[in-house]
Amino acid sequence: MLPLTQIAALRTTVDDEWRSPVADAVGRAWDIPAGGLRYWRSSAAHVFVVPPGGDARGVLYARFAPAGSASGAHLQRGAQLHDRLTDAGAPVAELVRSCAGRAVELIHTPLGEMAACVVKRVDGEELDVDGLDAGAAAAWGAALAEFHRTAGEVVPPSAPPPRNPFAVLARHMTDPDLAAAAQELAMHWGPESGPLVVGHGDFELDNLRWSAGRPTSFDLDEAGVMPAAADMSAAVRDLLGPRPAAPLHPELLAAFVDGYRRTAGHAVTLDALLLHRAAFAAQQLAEASDVMDRGPDGEGWLSDLVAGLNRHYAEQRDIVVATAEGRKPPTMLPG
Repeated sequence: MLPLTQIAALRTTVDDEWRSPVADAVGRAWDIPAGGLRYWRSSAAHVFVVPPGGDARGVLYARFAPAGSASGAHLQRGAQLHDRLTDAGAPVAELVRSCAGRAVELIHTPLGEMAACVVKRVDGEELDVDGLDAGAAAAWGAALAEFHRTAGEVVPPSAPPPRNPFAVLARHMTDPDLAAAAQELAMHWGPESGPLVVGHGDFELDNLRWSAGRPTSFDLDEAGVMPAAADMSAAVRDLLGPRPAAPLHPELLAAFVDGYRRTAGHAVTLDALLLHRAAFAAQQLAEASDVMDRGPDGEGWLSDLVAGLNRHYAEQRDIVVATAEGRKPPTMLPG
């Protein structure tokens, strides 16, 4: 998630028609005329869209983030993987190369240098949990396994063991219950949670479009080397729900896991999914202070965003605490 100061700075450049000189600077590298890109949203990156009829190439999404930031680094890494997957024939959104023939560009804008890429809109059906059945859930799991296979094997020198996210969280928490939960879970964290893969990082339903029973994915900003269980747990957050140990949709979760197993050739346990779901929550909580680096200051849209983020972080806290409680040995009563 981009820091609020960066989102607010970008929003000050957006006019009543949702245009921005920052987006115009990005668009020039793809021969998109000034004013052609309209503001869509800001989350992991700023996203602007060329609406239908605005470009002969179709509906285009320009995504950019400050080049020197973690978000910018993630975008560049994701765009490079996206480019490689496109060459391998993987079902990913069509990446639009810049006028210079590159998948990602570093561009000087009124807000500094931005890392940017452009993709075409993916046509197809957007499924949500309510529209999912066991067959689609199994196809979803199989598609993630296929993504891992197409992305290629992890080269050991480029894949250091993941940091212990619970230890990181415990060092930065003033909330005693959350710190204790993080310390408890830190003792269970280790490299034994399954094979490392080049993962998507956010293979949720809202980052997929379906056609003929198969999904096409986009938004690879969170892609990178990770345990397979971590990528799976990020994908099925909506199936696990706010108390992952008691999943909201156990039958769909089982179908997803089975679809992954049949395609990947190895199983991932519910225990591993729960630990990685809590790890994802811990990572977000550890980064919260960097994201929430300013208050709303009377801006209505910013007040809504801050309120939404506060609710989100409260949910992540509850997941970490509940997961730790589920892993503590039962207390023996005296006598």
